[in-house]
Amino acid sequence: MSLTGKPNKGESSMTLKWVKLLAGASLLAGIGAGCGSNAEKPAGEAPADSTAPAAGPVQLTYWVGLPADAARSLKNYGESLMYQELEKRTGVKISFQHPAAGSEKEQFNLMIASGKLPDVIESNFVNYPGGPEKAIADKVLIPLNDIIDKYAPNLKAYLDKNPAIRKDISTDSGLIYAFPGIGVGNTNVSSGLVLRKDWLTELNLAVPETIEEWTQVLRQFKEKKGVKTPLTMVMSDFNADRFTGAYGIADAFFQDGGKAKFGPYEPAYKDYLAQMNAWYKEGLLDPDFGTQDAKSKDAKITNGTAGAYAGYIGGGIGKYLPAAQGANPAYDLVGTQHPVLKKGDQPKIFLAAYSYRGDGSAGITPANKNPEATAKWLDYFYSEEGNMLKSFGVEGVTYTMVNGQPKYTDLIMKNPDKLSVGEAMSKYLRVSQPAPGFVGDDRYYDQYYSYEQQKQASAVYNKYYENVTKTRMPQVSQTPDEAQELASIMAEIDTYKSEMFLKFIMGAEPLTNFDKYRDQLKKLGVERAVALKQAALDRYNSRK
Repeated sequence: MSLTGKPNKGESSMTLKWVKLLAGASLLAGIGAGCGSNAEKPAGEAPADSTAPAAGPVQLTYWVGLPADAARSLKNYGESLMYQELEKRTGVKISFQHPAAGSEKEQFNLMIASGKLPDVIESNFVNYPGGPEKAIADKVLIPLNDIIDKYAPNLKAYLDKNPAIRKDISTDSGLIYAFPGIGVGNTNVSSGLVLRKDWLTELNLAVPETIEEWTQVLRQFKEKKGVKTPLTMVMSDFNADRFTGAYGIADAFFQDGGKAKFGPYEPAYKDYLAQMNAWYKEGLLDPDFGTQDAKSKDAKITNGTAGAYAGYIGGGIGKYLPAAQGANPAYDLVGTQHPVLKKGDQPKIFLAAYSYRGDGSAGITPANKNPEATAKWLDYFYSEEGNMLKSFGVEGVTYTMVNGQPKYTDLIMKNPDKLSVGEAMSKYLRVSQPAPGFVGDDRYYDQYYSYEQQKQASAVYNKYYENVTKTRMPQVSQTPDEAQELASIMAEIDTYKSEMFLKFIMGAEPLTNFDKYRDQLKKLGVERAVALKQAALDRYNSRK
């Protein structure tokens, strides 16, 4: 079906209805463009020169990174079954532009500097220098308030019912800047701490919850199982709040009752460092944590060198179980609660995705001559039909309905081309990475997490998700001047903090010098950095 309104053979009534609405949107845009003046538009409305419709069927250019899993099978998203089906349903043809893998940030900056913009950019505009407000001021994005109100009924209905998401995708002045990827379901936490369950059972040990229980379990692994590295980690694990939350702090900025704080500057950070240092000295923490790569960590987890680790449910538990059980059928894993100090306390600080993902947000640029039709097209992902297409694909090809639930076919779960489940999903769908529409449908995770150990870990990790929404910093925006100043301050602080972290844990720097460390952070401007974050937090909390 094209925007002429003439159906192609075999098109459904749902397709016809949607395309008529889309065609109407374009017609309205044309009428508006023909009768409008050059008078200044109110805030939140697209400029007049961005609304002139294209003649004939709508064709759009769309800039987006191609994930590694998808790139193994696709040269371009235009080859994806999902987007091919979407074109059949809507008549909107997309020409995708993919930056080279690994150079997305550089290519984004070059694109912005060139002034040659596509119709749609998919990115995380929270990270735009100066924030989304600056992206609008720089004429990289157009504000979407009026466009969403008039031409995106599905997203508008969702935002009306979920004002917190509207707040997240708005600038401090109230301009909506993107069609977001929105987390749904009960799977916002997809990683955490994992232990060898078979060893716990053998040693008659309970799954640890407190730091003291962790110490006892790691000692038993070392003494009774002869494990060389009871707890194996890489540096990025320490940046992901695996143990810091037990001490009431984060590894970076967080909030405490509306007050911005920087975890590594807090007095409690000394207690955390002391515990990590104690584990290191006792041989409970992998001595290679500062230098080892993911491949080395993987080997230790599967060959019995380590008994505990931090990792993901899908790419961790789902990878290690089949890899290890071939040689050791008794090999088993269990996810554990995010650690606390006192038994019975609830964890409040840990790694979790934001409901508004940030990544995978689609912004419309001033170069787009059909913003209304583009909004209609993007809005389809927020409908039930669009979510089904994005998350499950085409019925009879990538899924079938079983007892009222979509079940992936063997094309996804047992791919004939030997693609992993994740790779097959990335080839045929857009479900495993943030993208415009809904992310994290429980019906998807229930199948992606095919092992019971994965389902157990997901339930444990997500149990206290609501707590972390009150302690982490929301996705605030710094003003351009603030962003520049903050980046300058944090460049030195992050370097110094990382250097001292290693020294404190490995014993090269005694913890008696912790106050000197804090004094140096103060000299480097940490309190000014906290004040800048506080200002951004206050503005965020004042958004309507």
